Amino acid sequence: MQPASLSIGPLTLSAPVLSAPIAGFTDLVFRGILRDLGGCGLIYTEMVNAAGWIDGSMPPGRLRGVEEEPRPLGVQLWDREPAMIEEAARRLADLRVSVIDLNFGCPKKRIMGKHAAGATLLRDPSTVGKLVAAAVRGAGAVPVTAKIRLGASLACPTAPEVARSAEANGAAAITVHGRTADQHYGVPCHLGKIAEVVRSVSIPVIANGDIHDTASALQTLRETGAAGVMVAREALTRPWVFREIAAVLRGEPVPPPPTLAEQRLLLLRHHAAMVALEGDRWGTILMRKFAVRYLAGVPGARPFRDRIARAANGEEFRAEVDAMALSEEDCPGSSRYTFLRRRTEIGCSGDPAARP
Repeated sequence: MQPASLSIGPLTLSAPVLSAPIAGFTDLVFRGILRDLGGCGLIYTEMVNAAGWIDGSMPPGRLRGVEEEPRPLGVQLWDREPAMIEEAARRLADLRVSVIDLNFGCPKKRIMGKHAAGATLLRDPSTVGKLVAAAVRGAGAVPVTAKIRLGASLACPTAPEVARSAEANGAAAITVHGRTADQHYGVPCHLGKIAEVVRSVSIPVIANGDIHDTASALQTLRETGAAGVMVAREALTRPWVFREIAAVLRGEPVPPPPTLAEQRLLLLRHHAAMVALEGDRWGTILMRKFAVRYLAGVPGARPFRDRIARAANGEEFRAEVDAMALSEEDCPGSSRYTFLRRRTEIGCSGDPAARP
C-alpha cells in the first residue's frame, strides 16, 4: 500500500510528494506556480548559506517573500559551523517556516572544496550529528530534516551511518538522493541503497532522484520502502508532475496535462510575475532561463526557444509569444510537454529568487 500523506514531526503534509530546492529556479515565482498547479506536499526555497545570511553576503532575493508566503514551506540551509546553523535556524523559526532542512548532499566543487560542506560532510557522520543538533536547538518547535547522498563515493557508502547520526541528534526525517557525490547526476539511482537507509532509521525517509512520472514514483516507493518522494529536475520540465503523483497515491485517475494553449498562458503569467517584481528588463532576463524550458518536445518549438532566450525586454518577450504559431492540431500529443528537460547537472547556487 502506497502512502497518501506524510508526517514530518508535528507537520502532516497533504501528499508525500516534495519539491526539491534547486538554486536559481525554486524562486518565489516558481514556487507560486507549483502551489497553484497543486499536488506538492512541501515546497522548498533555494538553498541558503547560513553564514552568508547572517553576515549579509547572501543574495537578498534568496528568501524573498518567505515571511508572507503560504505554508507549508521549507527552507534548506548549508554550512559546516554549528553556531551559524543554530542562528540561521533560530531566524527561520522566527519566520515560522514549516521545515528546516540541512544539506549534506550538494556535490558542487565550490561547496565541497572551498567550504568543506555539502556532500563532503558525508565522510564525517559525527559532524553531521553536531550540525543537526545545532539546528534543533535553534529551531525550537520547527522540525529539522537532513538531505544526504549515499556517500562521497560507492567505496565509502556512509548514508546509513549518517542517517542514524542525524536521527540520534533530533532529525525528524531524512531525504536520500540515490547517488554518491562523485556520481553527480550521470548514472541511474541506486534504489537498493536508499532502501538500506530506510531500514537503518525509524524516522521517515524521502527518496530523491530519477523521479519523473507516476510510474517512476511508484517504483521508487515500492523498491525503497520510503515514506515519500522528492522531485527535482522533472519539476522544471513538467511542474504538474506533483499533482499526477499525488493523485495516483490517493487512488485517483491521473489528471490531464495542460494543453498547449494553457502552457502558453502559463508562460505569459510567469513572465508577468517576474516583471511585476523585478522590473521590465531584469524581470525578462531572469525569465529567460525558465522560458527556454517551455514547449520541450513540441515539433517546431526550438526556434521559438532560441529567440525567447535573447528577449531583452517585455515587449520583445511578448512579441515572441504572440508570434508562436504552434497549435494542438500542428503538434498532436505534444500537450504532454513543457519546460526543456536538462540532463546535465543543475547546480546548488544560482540567481536571486523572484515572484510577486
